Amino acid sequence: MRRQGSATTKERRILLEVHKNKLAEQIERLQEHYKVINEKIEIYRQWELENPQLEVAVEQ
Repeated sequence: MRRQGSATTKERRILLEVHKNKLAEQIERLQEHYKVINEKIEIYRQWELENPQLEVAVEQ
């Protein structure tokens, strides 16, 4: 489209707007997942503080 010049400006803009909207939806979903993960981490931290007798083995 770019090679076709300014005649395709509107179409290119529309394609970019569609892509932008899809990215915004993906970002929103990722932010929600991020929020949930942080909440779970905080729950586990609190649980560990309340149960210091438990030993946790972490493998990476």
